[in-house]
Amino acid sequence: MKQQTILIVDDSANIRRLLAHNLGKQFTVLLAEDGMTALDKLEGGQLPDLMLIDVAMPGMDGFTLTEKLKADDRFSSIPLMMLTAKDKSTDKVRGLKLGVDDYITKPFNIEELGLRIEKLLNTR
Repeated sequence: MKQQTILIVDDSANIRRLLAHNLGKQFTVLLAEDGMTALDKLEGGQLPDLMLIDVAMPGMDGFTLTEKLKADDRFSSIPLMMLTAKDKSTDKVRGLKLGVDDYITKPFNIEELGLRIEKLLNTR
């Protein structure tokens, strides 16, 4: 059985390394430092089974990336999780209204994150 793939989109190199190290034990991990790089990977045919998206990124923020993904039939069915320091209820509501499947705030528990990812992937 093919190992599932997660695309991590976060402008923090430290967060990308932490997530890649921990989630890489269970999943194939792709990395993007911003929304445009993530879209380039998708356009290039690297379609993940799930995307972890930060909100506050330069260039294209996570909300804009989510809007673009949901508007494109090629990518609209990819499960999306926000992983962000934006912890206001208005931010959470905005993300959920845009179509993210889960919204997790930083700091986060890596074990909880892994379980949420598993649950989301297993319900698809």
